Amino acid sequence: MSYNSHIKKYLRALQNEYNSAIIGGQHTAELSFRMPLDQLFRNLALDLNPEEQISVVLEPRNQGKNVGRPDWRIHNEQTLGIYGYIEGKGLSTSRFDISPYQTQIKKYLTLGHKLIITDGIDFVFCFKTNQTPVTVSLIDKDKMSSEDWSSLNIDDRFEILMREFFNNPSPQQCSEEKLVELVAIRTRVLANDIIEYSDILPEEALDESERQIINLLSGIKSIVYNHNDPALRTATVFADFVAQVVMFSLLYAHRVLCVADDTPVQKEEKIKKFIEDDFVEGEALTPFRSLITYIRTHSETDTFINLWVDECIKFLSFVQMTEQQLLNPDYHRLFELFLSKYDPKARFDYGAFYTPKSLASYVVKLTNHVVSKNFPKTTIYDAGNTIIDPCCGTGSFLEEVIAQDQSDGDYDLCGFEILPAPYMLANYRMEVVKRQLGKRKHSTNIILTNTLSDYVFGETPNKETIEGHELIRANAVASRPLKLLIGNPPCSDTIREKQRNDFRIIDGLMEDFRPPINKRKAR
Repeated sequence: MSYNSHIKKYLRALQNEYNSAIIGGQHTAELSFRMPLDQLFRNLALDLNPEEQISVVLEPRNQGKNVGRPDWRIHNEQTLGIYGYIEGKGLSTSRFDISPYQTQIKKYLTLGHKLIITDGIDFVFCFKTNQTPVTVSLIDKDKMSSEDWSSLNIDDRFEILMREFFNNPSPQQCSEEKLVELVAIRTRVLANDIIEYSDILPEEALDESERQIINLLSGIKSIVYNHNDPALRTATVFADFVAQVVMFSLLYAHRVLCVADDTPVQKEEKIKKFIEDDFVEGEALTPFRSLITYIRTHSETDTFINLWVDECIKFLSFVQMTEQQLLNPDYHRLFELFLSKYDPKARFDYGAFYTPKSLASYVVKLTNHVVSKNFPKTTIYDAGNTIIDPCCGTGSFLEEVIAQDQSDGDYDLCGFEILPAPYMLANYRMEVVKRQLGKRKHSTNIILTNTLSDYVFGETPNKETIEGHELIRANAVASRPLKLLIGNPPCSDTIREKQRNDFRIIDGLMEDFRPPINKRKAR
């Protein structure tokens, strides 16, 4: 069937649906016209781009306020590259007004996807962030009173723009920097969506779907935090944490489990398996896996978090990485780029400034030299030693300790890190080191925790929470006879000042080194 035949068939079906809706008093209902539109898009995909295997997916509805993605996702079945999204609205005789949808348009264009918004007659084509959306009326709306819409003239621009829509799926192959930027953008979008619900009570929900989302987020809070002091656990802090855990779990699977020769479909299968399979205690990213498991087992597949996970898996599956990119990333650059795109202020709040490789290497060499000089026949790598970097960031010192171990020592190496993004990158870094150097005798543990928390010093945390579980692990390591602490501590007091009740012990210890209160000055 030709392009014109598909259009005429669609117009006849749409007119029948529209007339039925008018008679039934439901002429603004969006669902009334999804089926004719769905068939149109499937026909056009085959007609306008027959060389590619295009999949037209009709998404579920009722995803909650402002967070549901458009009705259709169009992607390539082989590459999983996304051509774009299409959102259906209620049909009226008036010219389509896009002003209420500016936020949605910006959201999808920022993610690098084309977007069409349509009421069935008017189609708004949004292809690039720096271009004004183009509205094309398939037929003249002033003539909708005609007995046969299929007999009316069809705007030629519709075919041109639909051909453009069904070509060049996004994102294309991208550099490592571009990949992290796109991950940061997606993380920010998910965090903003979570914030929408974080402070709403279940009884304030607009419908059952929204109530389920609110209950899900409430449940996540209860299993994440060791305690739930609202002064410490703001909606923003919570949303940032959950969004980063979700997205960096996917990125970890993409970087560690996938190889350069994998097809997009193979990558999708591996990433999905990582987040869907049960995990064993002690595996990398244990706190991340715990949260992902909770979301998987306590939510429906059409919950907005799961929908975003699905979108990001397809996005990552389409990204080709070379072996050079996978095995020789610039971890510091990746983290700094992520923060610059996600939340530049967080870098200063947490003192997130990286240690150059040359400095980390020098500190490790100097430390081992001092030890061997002052304690003959002794090295930092002796069996039974515990070496801790209490603020390990992306793992610079951990990597150098391993790289300079010529004797393959049987020691315990541990890193503490408070932020999800560098925590994941440190775990990724250790996997790369393992691939490069092979299996070693030492053990490596990276713990997602705040080194200065009172709970690390011995207070009893809530072991049923992710935060409490990590604090127990940190306390166990910190309670051993420690042979070496090495690292570059952060240079910010902002977080400790905001969460004073969590740091009574360390504050008391630091008083011995402070001048009298009347002589203290801000830095």
